[in-house]
Amino acid sequence: EGMIDKHGITAFSRLDQETTFSSFTSPKPIVLHKVYTIGKTVTALGVTQTARGITQKNFVLGLGGSGMIVTVDRRMLDPRRPTGEPKATEKLEGLMKYHPLIPIIPSNIPSYHQNVESSTQIVSTAAYIESQSMVLAYGGPDIFFVRLAPSKSFDLLPESFNKGLLSVVVFALIGIWMYVNHLGKQKAIRIHWS
Repeated sequence: EGMIDKHGITAFSRLDQETTFSSFTSPKPIVLHKVYTIGKTVTALGVTQTARGITQKNFVLGLGGSGMIVTVDRRMLDPRRPTGEPKATEKLEGLMKYHPLIPIIPSNIPSYHQNVESSTQIVSTAAYIESQSMVLAYGGPDIFFVRLAPSKSFDLLPESFNKGLLSVVVFALIGIWMYVNHLGKQKAIRIHWS
């Protein structure tokens, strides 16, 4: 299906591609589609965005009757999901077995217990941190704002990070560099005088 394997493009190898293209002689594209459904009425749809696009994207749904804001992982809506058990290569890509019903997972409800009435628009923009996206849902009498981390907070230091040890290591490396630099200058002077 035109997939490139893990080591297909390296510094020493590249794909064999033709430099000319003609729509009359090229093979027809492969079109994949799957049908998905969710148990509630969807009144708004948005996609998380990040500054550099490194973080995986999540779909953000506004559900009408319940007033929930729900995030759905992009991999849940992938049309390449196999109907049978996924093979090893498909598992490596994060593909899971196809099921038409999209589950509403409680941990993927950023609105928690709050009811966001009749949201018709969901807008997303990038935060200063790559792992986070800011999402605004509005349209009815309510406005809901949340900061989401679709790929978890991979670029934030945990609270238990030892900053003191890092400072000691940095200053020790600077001191070692200054000492070695001094020794190098003394050796150069001795070589020039002899």
